[in-house]
Amino acid sequence: MLKTIKNQHKTLLFLLFSAVIFLFRIFYIRESNVLAIRNDEYGYWNHAALFTGHDWSDVFAGHMNWYSYGYSLILTPLFWFSHDLHLMYKTAIVLNGIFAILTFYLCIQCAKMLFPKTERWLLLTVSFMVCMYSSYITQGAIAWSETFLYLLVWLLLYLFLRFEQHPSVQHALYASLCMGACYITHNRTIGIVTAYILIVLFLRLADAIDWKLFAAMLLPLLAILFLNVEIKAYLCTAEGFGLKPKNGMGAQVSHLLSLLTLQGWRNLIRSLSGQMWALMASTFGILFWGLARCALRIIHAFATKKPEKHTTFYLFTLLACIGTFLISAISLIDPASITSLDSDTDLTYFIYTRYNECIIGILLLLGFFELAQCKSLKKLLLLTLGEACFYSAVSTLLYFNLQRITDTWHYRSFCAAGIGFYRLFSEDFSLKWCIVISAAGAFLLLLLFTILRTCFHRLRQATACILLIAAFIPTGLYSAQIGTIHSQLGKVSSGNLAMFDLLKDVVGDRDVYCTLDDTKNYRIAYELQVNLIDTHVYSITMEDLPEDPPDPLPAEEGYFICCSNGDLDSFEGDDYYLLAQSRYYAVVIKGESLMQELAPNLELELFNLNDLT
Repeated sequence: MLKTIKNQHKTLLFLLFSAVIFLFRIFYIRESNVLAIRNDEYGYWNHAALFTGHDWSDVFAGHMNWYSYGYSLILTPLFWFSHDLHLMYKTAIVLNGIFAILTFYLCIQCAKMLFPKTERWLLLTVSFMVCMYSSYITQGAIAWSETFLYLLVWLLLYLFLRFEQHPSVQHALYASLCMGACYITHNRTIGIVTAYILIVLFLRLADAIDWKLFAAMLLPLLAILFLNVEIKAYLCTAEGFGLKPKNGMGAQVSHLLSLLTLQGWRNLIRSLSGQMWALMASTFGILFWGLARCALRIIHAFATKKPEKHTTFYLFTLLACIGTFLISAISLIDPASITSLDSDTDLTYFIYTRYNECIIGILLLLGFFELAQCKSLKKLLLLTLGEACFYSAVSTLLYFNLQRITDTWHYRSFCAAGIGFYRLFSEDFSLKWCIVISAAGAFLLLLLFTILRTCFHRLRQATACILLIAAFIPTGLYSAQIGTIHSQLGKVSSGNLAMFDLLKDVVGDRDVYCTLDDTKNYRIAYELQVNLIDTHVYSITMEDLPEDPPDPLPAEEGYFICCSNGDLDSFEGDDYYLLAQSRYYAVVIKGESLMQELAPNLELELFNLNDLT
C-alpha cells in the first residue's frame, strides 16, 4: 500500500487537488437555484434560449444590452435535457467545477514547459495555489462566462507555448481558433486579441515564422472576428436589442473620445491605479513579480540580441496584460460617479478587477516562481524596492480619490473579490486594513524566500503556497456569499420562487403579462421569463394591458398578470382573481372562464380582487 502511494504520489496529489478545486467551486450549490447577478447572467441564458427555439425578446429587448454568446453555447445543451431552471442552474455550477479542474490541468502543463527543472509535486502545489485564487472561487458560484473564460485563456496560453516549442500549422490553427473562442465568449478579451495580432505581426516581421505559419495564426481568427459581426447583428435583430450604439462599439468610442480631454485622462489614471492597487492587494504583490519577470526577460533578450527560451511567450503575456488592464480601465472612465466624486460614489469603479482576472492566473504562476527562484540578492532588493514604490504610488492615488467617499459599503464584491478580506475586520471599506494585510502578506512571502536561502527551499515554497491558499479560500468564499448567495437567498425568502412555481403548474400555453412597478423594477420580468422557460412573457406597463373587446367580438379567453402588490387596487372590473403572492409581487388571473377552469385543480382558494381589502 505504502509502496503504491509512493509510486503514484503525483497522480494522487493531482486527484486530491482536483477534488478540492471542484468542491470549492460548487461549495454553495445547495443555495444556487436562481440567476442573481445583474443583467449578465440573463443575457447569456437569453442567447441559449434563442438557440433552442425560445423567444424571450418581449422581456429582454426593452432593457437589456448586448452580451457575448460564447458561453451561451455551453448553456444551450441544458435546454435540451430539462426546462427546470433550478436543475439547469445547478448543472451550470457543476460545469464550473469541471472547467476549474481543466484549468488546473492546463496550468500544470504550462508550468512544466516554463519551469522544466522544477519537481512535479511542487509544480502541482503552485498550480493548485493559482487555481485557488480568491476571484476564481468567487466566480464559481455564478452561472456566467467567467469560469469558462478563465479556462479558455489558459488553453490559449498552453497552445501558444506548444506553438513556441513546435512551430507547425496545426498548432498555429489551434491557437488562432482558441483566441477567437476567447473573444466570442467575452468581448473584453479584445486586449488579448490585440496582443495576439501584434505578436503574430512581430514574428513575421522578425522572420521568425514563414508566410504559411503567419496565415495559419491569423486567418482563422480574422474569419471568426468577421463572422462574429454578422452573428451579433443577427442576434441583436432576432432578440429585439437592435443595433444601438451601446450594443456595438459606440459606447466605447465615447469613452475613447473622452481621452481627448484632461478630465478623461484623470479618470483613466484613477481607474487604472485603483485596479492595479486592488490586484496588488489581492495577490500580496505577486502581480508585480509576474509583470517584472515578463519585462526582465524581454529586456534581457533585446539587450543581448539573443532571444531566450519563451521570450515570445513573455512578450505576448506582457502585452496581453497591459491591453487587458487598459481596456478594463477605459470601459470605466466615463461614468459620472468617477468624474464627480460624491459621498455615495460606487467604489466598484475604482476597484473593479473582474475584467482583469481572466489574465491574472499566469501572473500568479510567473510571479511566484520569479520571487521564489530569485538568486541574486541585488536583483531581489531592487525588485522589492520597485514593488514597494509602485504599491505606494497607486495606494496614494486611490486614497486621495476615496477620501471624499463616506458611503463605503457600496461596492460589488463579486467584481472585486480579491480584497474581500477587509470585511474580516470592518463592515465598511477600509483602505488602511487592505494595505496593512497585503503588505504584511508580501513581507511574509519575502521573508520565506530570503531567510536561509540555501536551506529547505522546496519546503519554503510549499509553505508559501499554503499561506496564500489560506488567504484565498476564505476571501473567495466570503465574496461569493455576500455577492451572489445572499442575493439568491433573498429571492427565495421574498417568496418569488414559490410564486413562479405555482404559476408554472397552471400557466399552460397562455401568455403572462408582467407589469412594471412604481420603481420600474423590470428584473421581476427577467426572473419570471427564465423560470417559465416555455411561456411567452410580455414586459409592459399597467396602461398597456389588453383590454376587453367590444361586445360583438368574443371575450378575452384569459391570461395571467404579474404585478407589484401596490398595483392590486388598480384593476377595474370583477373578473380579476389573485392566484399567488410574494412579499413584493402578485400573480393575477384575468378572466372568469380561466378562473373556473383552474379552480378545481388548485388546493388554494382564488379571491376576487374586489373582495380583498
